[in-house]
Amino acid sequence: MASADGMSQLMSDKLDKNSFHAWRFKMNNLLMGKSYWKHIKGENENAISKVIYGLSVCIEVSMIGHIQDAKTPKEAWNNLVTLYETNTKAQKL
Repeated sequence: MASADGMSQLMSDKLDKNSFHAWRFKMNNLLMGKSYWKHIKGENENAISKVIYGLSVCIEVSMIGHIQDAKTPKEAWNNLVTLYETNTKAQKL
């Protein structure tokens, strides 16, 4: 049975090198729906570890290195966006 907050679905559909755009869309909506987007935007420094933990369980283990040294959820998010937007654009070219 899926949880009401959508987290269990995101945890099973983890970010990998081929799923960035769908993962980003789902994660954006989940974070906004849970009022955590303010942490990604850097507007609120509370609950940092909770948000970074949430990101870490929604990505493949091989991706953890891209966020493990992030000091804020915003930095972790930006690391993933930068990595995958760059790779996606390079693949299209």
